[in-house]
Amino acid sequence: MKKVFMVIFGFVGGVGILFLMGFALTNGDYPVLKTVSDDTTLPHVTINGIVFHSESFGNPSNPVVIVVHGGPGWDYRSLLPLKGLSDNFYVVFYDQRGTGLSPRVNSEDLSLESSLKDLDLIVNHFSKGRKVSLVGHSWGAMLVSGYIGKHPENVDHAVLAEPGFLTSEMIKEAGIHFGPRLEAGFLLRATKAWFQSLHIDNPDKHSASDYFLGQVAPYANPEYYCGGTTSDVGAEHWRVGSMSMQSVMASTMDSEGNIDIDLTRGVNKFVSPVLFIASECNAKIGVEFQKKQMKFFPNARLAVIKGSGHMIFGEKPVESIRIIREYLTE
Repeated sequence: MKKVFMVIFGFVGGVGILFLMGFALTNGDYPVLKTVSDDTTLPHVTINGIVFHSESFGNPSNPVVIVVHGGPGWDYRSLLPLKGLSDNFYVVFYDQRGTGLSPRVNSEDLSLESSLKDLDLIVNHFSKGRKVSLVGHSWGAMLVSGYIGKHPENVDHAVLAEPGFLTSEMIKEAGIHFGPRLEAGFLLRATKAWFQSLHIDNPDKHSASDYFLGQVAPYANPEYYCGGTTSDVGAEHWRVGSMSMQSVMASTMDSEGNIDIDLTRGVNKFVSPVLFIASECNAKIGVEFQKKQMKFFPNARLAVIKGSGHMIFGEKPVESIRIIREYLTE
């Protein structure tokens, strides 16, 4: 018994020493940006009492283009090159509820359904009764598909840039894995980020978890990028929303923990051309995968961005804007 006690004591002591070493070695300042709640000078819009970090570029009388960022839980920072469209369009960006620099909210207010309703709020607020064009990236493209199915009458043009998956079946088709990568480099990064997050206690109670996720999430899918390495723009963000990511994803799961999703319902009613954009380098949800997802739409076409990974608009802004502009001005 004494020997067992000594083994347990030694193990616990060793873990404690390693923890103290990790905590000490990562001691430092890891700033987390304030949301609109704590910095009201940030550009924002309030619709039906809901506050969104938001920016608009161009003449409001021009055709409206609303950009929908990825995630869930990311922000629109890496998509800002699309403001290059603002010479001919009124381009609107917004951070989805509970993420980016939008205020943090209760978990029960975050779901797939609330994300679609929020997009409808944004559309109705900025459209002034006109049809709008939607440009969605990744998760944002999934939301655009879901929105088209619900409100086809509100949409003029739709760009879907590498939507992750539009149905539960397409998850299996892509072989998408959710959760941490069991690889030494990724686990080392995650461990370091976790220790760093222990030193964070401001500007709000979500800061530490948001920081941690922002440090590891961009590196969870290196196969999305050229050379199997996450691009610099792939890691670019203001601040992620850890609760948003968890709550929205949880809202899509059935009682057994499997994702049950169909964002193609009703899209058959949208007969206008839909532009899919895929990157050349994405080995998971790139060209061949998007060709399969295009079949859900009665009228879809595909543009491929050469030499690009998943963060298409940040990696190849000139080519992306040219293709989108040509499509929007048809």
